[in-house]
Amino acid sequence: MSIRQIVCAILLIFLFLSFGSSETSESVSTDTAMTQAQAQEEDDLKELMNQIRRDKFDLILPQVMREHKIDMWIQVMREGVPDPLAEDLGSKSGIFIFTDRGGDRIERAVFDYSSDLVRECGAYDIIYEPKIRIPLGVYYREGDAEWPGNSKTELDYRFEGVGGFVAERDPKRIGINYLEKLGSPKLYENPWLRSDGISLTDYKLLVNAVGDKYAKRIVSAEFLITDYLARPVKSEIALFKKIREEIAESINRDIKKIVPGVTKFGDLDGNRSVVDKDGNRRGRNYVIQRGDLICIASGKQSGYPDYEWKFGNFNEVSFEYVYILREGETEPPPKIKRAWEDVMKVRKILDENIKVGRTAGETFEILKRKIEEAGYIYINRQIFEKDQDPEKTQVPLDLHAAGKGIYAPRIGPLGPDWQRDMVLPLYHHFYQEYWVYVPMPEWGEGKYISIQLHDGAITTENGVEYFYPPPSEIRIIR
Repeated sequence: MSIRQIVCAILLIFLFLSFGSSETSESVSTDTAMTQAQAQEEDDLKELMNQIRRDKFDLILPQVMREHKIDMWIQVMREGVPDPLAEDLGSKSGIFIFTDRGGDRIERAVFDYSSDLVRECGAYDIIYEPKIRIPLGVYYREGDAEWPGNSKTELDYRFEGVGGFVAERDPKRIGINYLEKLGSPKLYENPWLRSDGISLTDYKLLVNAVGDKYAKRIVSAEFLITDYLARPVKSEIALFKKIREEIAESINRDIKKIVPGVTKFGDLDGNRSVVDKDGNRRGRNYVIQRGDLICIASGKQSGYPDYEWKFGNFNEVSFEYVYILREGETEPPPKIKRAWEDVMKVRKILDENIKVGRTAGETFEILKRKIEEAGYIYINRQIFEKDQDPEKTQVPLDLHAAGKGIYAPRIGPLGPDWQRDMVLPLYHHFYQEYWVYVPMPEWGEGKYISIQLHDGAITTENGVEYFYPPPSEIRIIR
């Protein structure tokens, strides 16, 4: 090899190494930027959720305590017992005491073990932890070296300091988190959605801590808690808007993946089903075909797949519909188009007749009447009724409250009557959840097409508004 060839080879090696180094450096730089962006997003989300806690304490807490004439609200939560207030209060465990001492602000205190979030969120005035705690951090740091025990247990320290704290404030009515009247219907609601979390053990410990004088002043805080959960603040709306934007991105990614005759349901991230004359929800191995009307649902709520959800107990789910054109088609068949037109007409009825200040029950009666006046048949169950007029669309409703699993106020037939007795508050966050069942006699006797929507909405001074545009058309795949 000549000297010239050797020099050229060396130069090529240097160029190759330089290119690889540049590519590696660029990749590392990109990864670092993504990591920083993700960290910033996590910090922003954490601060938004802290702002929600502070806003609820500042704005909603004084309202509900005074409306229900409760001077002191004690929420007792124990690790392992799910509670719908865990996200609001910032911990799954602790004794949370809110005291109305006059003025515009409610005093906020936490006793017993609680999460770091309680200390960091800036929402609490007093954080009291027992002097003796199980030193788990030390236990793990020192190679699983267990500490000697003694006659005392966690029960001896759990309510330490509570008795003196209560006596110093001398409340006339003390609300505690147990239910007396607001039970959920059997076999329908999830028990963890209700604030009935104080155990018999904790109740006895609390009574012993406060003494007979204050034990006689204990009442159920069920109405207060329900109202506290049911009344959002504007910062919550900002969070739900963020959640809905991410749901839309997830659905759009799924739609872009669909290749007729190739893509299986298992290839998509969201829940999915075929809308057809047999009502089939085909399994993960079903291959999407031309002529299919597909429902894609994304988000998180009870009953949906249990995957990591960074928004804690703040839930949201939305549906979109996609039609895969057959060869030679330029739009969905007339019957599917007619069904979608009915969906949009029903939404308009709901939007125009849901108002702040009415009870859920009053609103329900108005909506049923308006649906009938529009030429539809209102039905009370989410099942197509074959004995109805085969020329008319059937419409059931379940416009339940949304966000953290609470189902009140509830515009619809499901759940106990107390949910319909509740007044719709300003910024009430609920699901515009309804179905249209359009008869399809040409498919066979008793056949129909079913379309369900499930869009997060709020009640404002202007009526119903959405924090993200709800579906306005059937999406098309060519």
